[in-house]
Amino acid sequence: TAATRTTCEYSSNLNRLCDVFDCTVTPFSFTEPSDNLREILQNVTKPHGVSNMRKLGHLNNFVKLLISIGHCEEKFGFTYEEIIICLRLALLNEAKEVRAAGLRALRYLIRDSSVLQKVLRLQVDYLISRCIDIQQSNEGERTQALRLVRKMITVNALLFPSSVTNSLIAVGTDGLQERDRMVRAAIAIVCELALKNPEVVARRGGLSTILKSVIDCQLSRINEALITTVLHLLNHPHTRQYVRNDVELEQILAPFTDFHYRHNADTAESQLKEDREARFLSSRMAIVAAFRSWSGIINLCRTGNSGIQSLIGLLCIPNMEVRKGLMEVFYEIFRLPLPIVTQDFAEALLSVDPSRCQDSWRLSDGFVAAEAKVILPHRARSRPDLMENYLALVLSAFISSGLLEGLVEVVTSSEDQVSVRAIILLGELLHMANTILPHSHSHHLHCLPSLINMAASFDIPQEKRLRASAAVNHLKRFHDKKKQGPKPHSLYLDHIVRQSASSHHRRETHTRLHRDIYAIKDTEEALMLNLRDSQILNHKQNLDWNWLLIATILKWPNVNLRNNKDEQMHKFVRRLLYFYKPSSKLYAALELDHPKARQLTVVGCQFIQFLIESDEDGQAYLEELVKDMVAWLSSTSGLKPDHCLQSNGLLTTLSQHYFLFLGTLSANPNAVKLLEKCSLFQCLLNLSSVKNQDAVLKLAVSTLDYSRDGLARVILSKILTASTDVCRLYATKHLRVLLRAGVEFFSNWGMELLVTQLHDHSKAVSMEALDILDEACEDKANLHALIQLKPALSHLGDKGLLLLLRFLSIPKGFSYLNERGYVSKQLERWQKEYNLKYVDLIEELLNEALTTYRKPVDGDNYVRRSNQRLQRPNVYLPVHLYGQLVHDKTGCHLLEAQSVVPDLSYTVRSPMLDSWEGIKQLKAALWALGNIGSSNWGLNLLQEENVIPDILALAQHCEVLSIRGTCVYVIGVMAKTRQGCEVLKQYGWDAVRHSRRTLWPVTPEEVETQMTSELSSVPSTLSLNSESTSSRHNSESESQPNMYIMDDDRCEISDQSDDASVHLRSKPAKDRSPFTILASTRFVRNRFLNSLTLPNKKQRSTSDPKALGSSRTPTEPKPGGQSRTRTLTEPTMLSPHPPHRLLAVICRAVSHRLVCLVDSISHCCLIILQCPFDWLCVL
Repeated sequence: TAATRTTCEYSSNLNRLCDVFDCTVTPFSFTEPSDNLREILQNVTKPHGVSNMRKLGHLNNFVKLLISIGHCEEKFGFTYEEIIICLRLALLNEAKEVRAAGLRALRYLIRDSSVLQKVLRLQVDYLISRCIDIQQSNEGERTQALRLVRKMITVNALLFPSSVTNSLIAVGTDGLQERDRMVRAAIAIVCELALKNPEVVARRGGLSTILKSVIDCQLSRINEALITTVLHLLNHPHTRQYVRNDVELEQILAPFTDFHYRHNADTAESQLKEDREARFLSSRMAIVAAFRSWSGIINLCRTGNSGIQSLIGLLCIPNMEVRKGLMEVFYEIFRLPLPIVTQDFAEALLSVDPSRCQDSWRLSDGFVAAEAKVILPHRARSRPDLMENYLALVLSAFISSGLLEGLVEVVTSSEDQVSVRAIILLGELLHMANTILPHSHSHHLHCLPSLINMAASFDIPQEKRLRASAAVNHLKRFHDKKKQGPKPHSLYLDHIVRQSASSHHRRETHTRLHRDIYAIKDTEEALMLNLRDSQILNHKQNLDWNWLLIATILKWPNVNLRNNKDEQMHKFVRRLLYFYKPSSKLYAALELDHPKARQLTVVGCQFIQFLIESDEDGQAYLEELVKDMVAWLSSTSGLKPDHCLQSNGLLTTLSQHYFLFLGTLSANPNAVKLLEKCSLFQCLLNLSSVKNQDAVLKLAVSTLDYSRDGLARVILSKILTASTDVCRLYATKHLRVLLRAGVEFFSNWGMELLVTQLHDHSKAVSMEALDILDEACEDKANLHALIQLKPALSHLGDKGLLLLLRFLSIPKGFSYLNERGYVSKQLERWQKEYNLKYVDLIEELLNEALTTYRKPVDGDNYVRRSNQRLQRPNVYLPVHLYGQLVHDKTGCHLLEAQSVVPDLSYTVRSPMLDSWEGIKQLKAALWALGNIGSSNWGLNLLQEENVIPDILALAQHCEVLSIRGTCVYVIGVMAKTRQGCEVLKQYGWDAVRHSRRTLWPVTPEEVETQMTSELSSVPSTLSLNSESTSSRHNSESESQPNMYIMDDDRCEISDQSDDASVHLRSKPAKDRSPFTILASTRFVRNRFLNSLTLPNKKQRSTSDPKALGSSRTPTEPKPGGQSRTRTLTEPTMLSPHPPHRLLAVICRAVSHRLVCLVDSISHCCLIILQCPFDWLCVL
């Protein structure tokens, strides 16, 4: 039906051509319907004496007569056979208008299967085929024929004649070459018929026509609808027989797998390149759509010569055009942003950085709320994300088929542009695997030893070796960027996160990120020297001042106006004050895209903080600045809309950053009193009720500090309720920003504001508040606060019901609802209907995330679409009644008393897969059991019923492929708890055992334990001290070699910005890496190397004071030295010129042993011990 709705939009436009029929209507001559019908049929069947225009009018009268009297054969005075015989003559008329009217009359006459059978028995279908095959200029007639055909399919598709099927397939096959405007409508009807009567389509070769049309179509929605038709047939065993294995579905791979592919034999040589690019695009769309369905995944990833192996095998063939196309396919399959085409790795990496600025983050659009939704993590820690389950399965299939090894080949043997994309894809997949795959399935790291081997080997061409070496360095850089995590791009979000963080973390981050180029010496002379060198005292060109040095002075330890009474310091402050005052129009007049804009704003915030810390001495300066900013705001509040702040440059100049200064002041209790004294809050309250001040209110909402009770919260509350729809919606979205940023005591005041928004007259605002509340309830404190507020949610439909069900997950909420008889009523309703509605809800969410489908708003079928690429969506598991009840023992007893689990288990063990209703019942039972198994209490109920093996059996062997996919999701839900993971492991299913908040890289606890036990059994060549066993580091599985390459963890990231930014981590990440061959660890750096017995190097005991004083490892830089990262092939500066021939032999031997030996690290160590340390650096 999706295919039909999509492609028949074109044919619906032609329906207007048929309105001409209604303009030719003759009044009825008789009062009895039978007499009128007799006259109509007589005039239609007369061969002579009646003009075509009169026949047209009589046929239109026939339609009106049918509409007025209904389909009552007694009132007709004629049998259906007699009427059909008469109307059949109209289809043989020489006038196309009469033929079209006859087709229209037949469409209204065919009401049910009995009438359709009589039409077919009288062989009218051949005349319908004639109308379809007639010349293309007869669009009105052909449109009526296609509409009649669709009516026949609607009435009874099983009776559909093969004669009409042949005509439709012929138009769909060759119509594009003949420029037939009906080709898409014909293909859409073939797709619709294939869903309802696949036998007649398959026997007439219709599936080949559909697949050929897939390669012809470059429109994503239509392409997806076409390929989904074939995938739907593959889903069920009854229809799978019509699709030939290894033939039908693999046709979509042909443009990639066949280097001499020609879609049309008559394509001119001059158009061959353009045609090939179009086929690549169509094939890419179809492959991606196939991997978004379970039937496509299972068929393309089956064992043997499958489609996925054909695609990955192409990576080893040096065809740059195909490799480039496949890169785009893989990026889209894994929902990754595609880097720009460039030879510069840094530029490509920046283009896919989630922190890069996006158009939707502008002040006139989504602003901070849109940025925070991308940058700040969702509050859900362990709530299953169905998209992660889907991606984990697909990623595992690709890794098992050798994708990563293929990417290594592309990296080392492709053009720079393709190689750069392959490196980023390799890094993304390794990062994704470490995050969403169980550690037992992390055998993908075997590809990196081959990359290191290429980088260190002299047996391969030099160009390939250099490419491998560069790839290793690029992956290390990519790894470092992933460890940092996404950082706020705008100063506004950075300001919110900083204010929400603890004071200790702020100082730590401030020190870590702002390394000034000037050494700070706590002396009066040094301060005065820096004041002079900043040029602020003797230079009037503000932008020529040394702003880095000014920032250093403002952050000087123990320096403020209170401690320093020197006139030079006061002059320094007055100069800065004049520059930043709005009335001076110096800072405020600069454009937002000015090269120094960000730096000047950061220094301005530091200047505000400097004045705050100066207490009484800085109070006068601070008050002067605040009064000037308030005057700037107040001067526009009473003007006409066309003279508002927006038109005064707020959207384009740095004047909007004054709100950051105000936000900095609002975070300090003493400064808040100053803001009250200067009437800033009153000014903002007045502006909140003025129209056309949306930008001002957005800035105010986004910068004020709400951590303390005060006027800032009053302003936020007023904007949430009294401003325009746009501002209320933005302020509501900003509550999500505060929630994710971790503003203190959000449960005490933020939840109340959100509950108030549930009753907003704008549906967009209330739905947004409902969605934020759903996320907020991931924290128990917020859930308790919501229960305390006792909100009314019934007016919000099913989504309000799901939020109310969250109350049942804690005893307080269960008691509150149970006392009102709510629980028993809901149990009854879920057993009757809501379990089935839950299936529809989840599948709609998955469709929106995986396909081009977009849910209509407010029941409107039209959906506005854009070409803007959406961020990879999350599909968090919706709330289920049973899943909430099992969080408490009382709820489990209630489910046990109702015999819910036995009833659901019976449905799983005795599924009815012959009908879609039975399949939906099975899915509903699976989702219900999965939600029950999401807690330890519920899992015990499933174990008592012994239904888990039945679910696992369906996941592996069910003939309906979509059921297998549902089982995979359900198994992921049951693996939410550690007990669930252990139960599944007993049946051979592994699961991820870390929460979403675990810092990347992820190191499972059992792996660390295993690594510790392995290290304890290493021979005495390694003298580990007691600390090494407690060191946290990453390890690969037992079948992989433990390899390390050291580098200095103190060196700076090359693209680290100098401006204010913040890491979204509560503490520095430990140096753990899934790229174990690329990462440094404290174990290796501090203990492993120091214990090696190296030639020409005297061992020092740990008690030697000299050893303690020089405990720095050889890989750490000397004090004051500039560290840099060396490539693997770059010679070390410490080497005493070793013979290159011997070095090459050692390189090959060591790399070979590192790749091959997988049993223990000790074997590798025995080889490494024979090398001098400076040679080891090269290795």
